[in-house]
Amino acid sequence: MKYLKSVFNGLCFMFLFILVILCAPIVMLLLGYTEFKQEPSLFGYHLYVIEIQGTNFSSTANILGLLLSFLIGVIIYFLFLALFKQKKHQK
Repeated sequence: MKYLKSVFNGLCFMFLFILVILCAPIVMLLLGYTEFKQEPSLFGYHLYVIEIQGTNFSSTANILGLLLSFLIGVIIYFLFLALFKQKKHQK
């Protein structure tokens, strides 16, 4: 059951990553940015791409970013599980 919960937590982090990447250009336009381009990469592959030109914007969440956010969600789940299990044994 804990493996299913870890997969669910990974999926939650993945959807959170998608939500942030898709909403970021709108927030940046509201803050007044009109020329902006960001495309960080890891191992030669882009994690995401955000581009703003005038009032036009685009954002893309790439596979490596999705995979990385999924893995971070799973790792955080198991870290919290281990942390709370240690607290139970100390009482």
